[in-house]
Amino acid sequence: MNKVRSAAVLLGIAAVGAVTVSSLTAQDNRRTLRDGVFSPAQAARGERLFESICINCHEMAEFTGPDAYLEGVEGKPLWDTFEYVWSEMPEDDPSSLNPEDYAAVLAYIFSVYGMPSGEAELPIDRDSLRAITIVRPERPGS
Repeated sequence: MNKVRSAAVLLGIAAVGAVTVSSLTAQDNRRTLRDGVFSPAQAARGERLFESICINCHEMAEFTGPDAYLEGVEGKPLWDTFEYVWSEMPEDDPSSLNPEDYAAVLAYIFSVYGMPSGEAELPIDRDSLRAITIVRPERPGS
């Protein structure tokens, strides 16, 4: 009976350790828009898409100006915004672009908002986008 109890205790300790390591790994993967989560080339593609499709209904200030969309979703996971844009835009033909195009448009909006670019493109999968938090750009003196 002691062997069974010892094995159960060891299994419990191993499970707690695995959950802790998994939790730490998830926290280590957390990033914000300030961490260069899109590439310059992706933002350039997004600019072309925005200027040819989105501009028909939107002005950039709706997203990046004071009290605009990005300020309203500060602190939220990027997945929420990506999923909304993907499922609702363009209003007259929702979900008509491929996910990479929606990511490119968001990359462009983030670049105009003042976010730095990085080497990698903005991902399109749920888990990666949930690990990126929307924040305001760093301002001098902040």
